[in-house]
Amino acid sequence: LATKPIHMKNTVLLILLAITFTSCEEESKPLPKELAKIEGEWENYRVEKHELVGVDFSNGAAIFEKQWFDQTSQFSTRNTLEFNEDYTFTNLYAGVNTGHNGIWSKIDDRTFSLTFNNPLNTWSELTDTYIVNFYCDNTMSIEYLLAPPAGNHGFENFYIKVYFRTPETSECSEQIDYYVSN
Repeated sequence: LATKPIHMKNTVLLILLAITFTSCEEESKPLPKELAKIEGEWENYRVEKHELVGVDFSNGAAIFEKQWFDQTSQFSTRNTLEFNEDYTFTNLYAGVNTGHNGIWSKIDDRTFSLTFNNPLNTWSELTDTYIVNFYCDNTMSIEYLLAPPAGNHGFENFYIKVYFRTPETSECSEQIDYYVSN
């Protein structure tokens, strides 16, 4: 009979330890639909961009080739977006407002949109609304159209894709199909 309270104490202790360890969250868990949050600061960590890479004249006509390139700068984390509770956002570089400001709205639990206040001060003259997609609780991207290079190349769309994470965290790269593999 004296061993029963000890066994109960050990059982309770083991249950508490199990709950403690199973409730620890990893930095890059898939984002639960009901917890998608855009509010707060996000730092840029990667940029991928379409570029014109060559012209093939072998068939008598110019055939242009485009390709995705990693355009990430060593200073990319200085570029941040700040999303506020009042549905406004601000683009900052090293803490200084870049003039790219606007409003954000929720489309669904994993997708948000951005619209700039000044149509003359946006990231692209080809896009009015920017779509923000989440990969996990601390990683998101924004892909938008760019003006194509000069010339009659026959391409309709050139894009840039900018990836963001919450500061001082590791992005959930295993859940992302980057255009450029490292």
